[in-house]
Amino acid sequence: WSNLPGSPGDHSQTSLTAAFLAYNLQPQPWLQREIDSRLRRSIPLDLDPERTVGVPIRRSDKCFGHKIAGSAGGELDCPPLEKYLDAVKTFIKFDPLIDSVIVTSEDPTVCPEFIALLKGELPNLRVLTNVGDVQQGTGSASKLESYKDVVNNADVIASALTSFHMHLRARYFVLTTKSSWTTSIAIFARVYGFASEVYVIDIGRNKNAYSSMARRSG
Repeated sequence: WSNLPGSPGDHSQTSLTAAFLAYNLQPQPWLQREIDSRLRRSIPLDLDPERTVGVPIRRSDKCFGHKIAGSAGGELDCPPLEKYLDAVKTFIKFDPLIDSVIVTSEDPTVCPEFIALLKGELPNLRVLTNVGDVQQGTGSASKLESYKDVVNNADVIASALTSFHMHLRARYFVLTTKSSWTTSIAIFARVYGFASEVYVIDIGRNKNAYSSMARRSG
């Protein structure tokens, strides 16, 4: 483990988990180039990670009662978007220097609605999105023709990993740890992120060891 980031001899569960994620999410060269191109379109050069909130919103087939044919049953009573907004406001009270928020979701209906809430309640915040995100409407990359007409697996993977890398440019996170995707983002950011520290508000608490790492590290 000598090449793990962090302080010498850092063999914490969080660091080891992040290293495992890094190994499994390591993109092939063509995908690296695609992610880099998308990040350059989506991330402004003056973005300061220390003043940025990440809001990865997992919805669509994650939610109880969804109507997506061919997808597994929901796992979460998805929090209303106002809960995400309240968490962003809490972070701003904690750190009034926050000036940017990154908003992503696989659900194409969510980002416009949440951005409208932000612009109405927090108009001074700069909102960043994943430019060109296919937002396939499901957390699955299989049987995409069931969800969206013009999309393929490569586009979905590139979009998802671009969103993942975008959130590494945040210090504050609003997420629901019932979603392993958003939990993984926070864990990864604690080790490989660009900010000096990571703070998490979990609006859909899931009590297990993995979600605890997202909230508190360790």
